[in-house]
Amino acid sequence: MNHPSQDPLLIMDRHFESILNLIPDAVYISSRKGKTLFVNGRWEALSGIPAAHVLGKSVKTLIEEGIFTEIVNPEVVATGKEVTLVQELNGRHVVINGHPVLDAKGDVSIVVTFVRDITAFKNLKKEISTQKELIAAYQRQIAAVDPEDAFQNDGMVAVSNQSLSLLEKIDTIALSDVSVLILGDTGVGKDVVAQRIHRYSLRKDKQYLKVDCSAIAETLVESELFGYKTGAFSGASTKGKTGYFEQASGGTLFLDEIGELPLLMQTKLLRAIQDQEIIRVGSTQTIPIDIRIIAATNRNLQDAVNEGGFRSDLYYRLKVAVLNIPRLRERRDDILPLVKVFLKKLNEKYGKKISFSNCAEQKLLHYTWPGNVRELKNMIHSIVVMANKTIIKAVDLPSEFLSTFECNDHHTTSMVYYSMDEKKSLKLILQDIERNIISETIAAYGSISKAAEVLQVNRSTIFRKTRVQKSTPSTLNEIVGK
Repeated sequence: MNHPSQDPLLIMDRHFESILNLIPDAVYISSRKGKTLFVNGRWEALSGIPAAHVLGKSVKTLIEEGIFTEIVNPEVVATGKEVTLVQELNGRHVVINGHPVLDAKGDVSIVVTFVRDITAFKNLKKEISTQKELIAAYQRQIAAVDPEDAFQNDGMVAVSNQSLSLLEKIDTIALSDVSVLILGDTGVGKDVVAQRIHRYSLRKDKQYLKVDCSAIAETLVESELFGYKTGAFSGASTKGKTGYFEQASGGTLFLDEIGELPLLMQTKLLRAIQDQEIIRVGSTQTIPIDIRIIAATNRNLQDAVNEGGFRSDLYYRLKVAVLNIPRLRERRDDILPLVKVFLKKLNEKYGKKISFSNCAEQKLLHYTWPGNVRELKNMIHSIVVMANKTIIKAVDLPSEFLSTFECNDHHTTSMVYYSMDEKKSLKLILQDIERNIISETIAAYGSISKAAEVLQVNRSTIFRKTRVQKSTPSTLNEIVGK
């Protein structure tokens, strides 16, 4: 028979606290009613709270004191099952696993909670995510070196999965000749989508006419759309007028911002679409038309219908085929290819060779673009017109871009902008890149000696690399000549 002092259970009981303090996770034990029974040393270290402050206190009281934001005890007791949650404890991100310990009747007697610090893991995950994003961004830049690879002949740029999917829908709808409703925020490119539908439709050789419904005075909408006969109203032309519907007959009529049409005009528009005929203002004679309607709006037409601002029958007539164009920030893979396309065209127009540094491109990539593609195009247009140097760095961007992405042009080098029309050899391209890196480093550090030190080459190498071609940019010659 074992001596009582050698009884395993007694030994375990004597060393219980020491055993729990050996566990690498923080341990928090509470009673069925939520009273704190025990915390190990690891929990004290992780929380920064002495055991004496929590022992004997209810977990609900500790929530009121702000020590916890959430607790697992009540749910574990109620369900009898393990409960896991993530919360912040003493500024650390932790995973909390609450486990039930049952008594002889099968009821929860105590709750043992293990708390694991995942702050380092979350930081590492965030860092990996950022690095993956950077790598993906650079891969997209390389893939889009030639803007023509991404540029469609009707003005569309489709690289992202969202845009490629949209392109597929457009090309399917184009051949059907049904009415199309294009939805999307201002500046996403609804006009470009409408033009592509017409270009790939059976009416591609006929008239395509765009009408901005928001730009027509309410009193003139009917006469502008349907025309008017001679003497229809005071000030009317003596020759009468052909409306947009007649002008576009046989082709496509694009009604932009259709959500701005007054209700009375919506009724007449519905009749014209359904009957394929119109009546000029001041006339009683019907005029047959053959027209395809493409409508677009940045409004939520379903909400407008519910609020009585848009006719439900016209809405359902238009939404036979609906295309939703995502915001630019929802299809970020399109941003840098769009930048390349706009730069190529504007550089050709103004006789310049402007490009963005990698850091500047990252800031463009991470910006929210509330004005979508239109904002991007206008911003690049402004930069190309105003620029007096070939490389646009992050600090050269408008102020709203400065806080979009943490990077430094002193530690990242720009890709040289190329057009495949130049047909440069790989050797010449690499020489250009080397000169570009040297130029930026000299500009960043202010001297050739410092640049040589940073790039870990001697001064003679810098002079040699910058004299590979006689056509070395004048700005670089000026820097080297210092």
